[in-house]
Amino acid sequence: MKTPQLGLGLYDLRECAQFTGLDSKRVRRWFVPPPSEAKVRPILTPDYPRVQDDTAISFLDLIEVFVLGNLREHGVPLQTLRKVYGRLQRDFKQKHPLAHNRLATDGREVFLRVADNEGKDQLIEVLTKQMVFPEIIAPFLKQLDYDPETHLARLWRIAAGVLLNPRIALGKPVVDGVFVKTEVLAAAYRANKKDAEVVARWYNVSPSDVLTAVRFEADLAA
Repeated sequence: MKTPQLGLGLYDLRECAQFTGLDSKRVRRWFVPPPSEAKVRPILTPDYPRVQDDTAISFLDLIEVFVLGNLREHGVPLQTLRKVYGRLQRDFKQKHPLAHNRLATDGREVFLRVADNEGKDQLIEVLTKQMVFPEIIAPFLKQLDYDPETHLARLWRIAAGVLLNPRIALGKPVVDGVFVKTEVLAAAYRANKKDAEVVARWYNVSPSDVLTAVRFEADLAA
């Protein structure tokens, strides 16, 4: 796997599928279409160059997979998403428009938040540019925190007490507040007869932090 740039995060496609809860074949197809779809352009282009069969992605790549998966689950057609993605890249002049905090959906279409002349929040359908009422469409990305300057996702609260931050541990899951990787705490817990008190003392965290990590890793493995 390629050495990551500082702060970008680093994930393989297996981790991407685990964290987003999506089928691994679907995730791979979005980045690397199978030979039968050789003429189909990939929906997403990873931040890291591909080396043979090794595809590594960044935190913002991961967030875009998460958003695409949610939009598909809400019923937005894939062809619509292809058009929306291209339009948003042009409008935002941004490689990762789906990681932007101005997106919303009603389950059929994708909308862009804009401010009107009075500074009030409005929503515009991305493809038709028609205005709609923001009260009837709520954002579904409540797990994400965004950078106030770039408006791009900066961390993902992937589960209760667990977050992904590309500036910490290469973006791997850590326990919120103590920033120890969940896999480290869970492995220590298993290796020490499931004694959360002992592991907590070793890593200077609370027993509840250890159990948070254990639950998260168990859910990933399920």
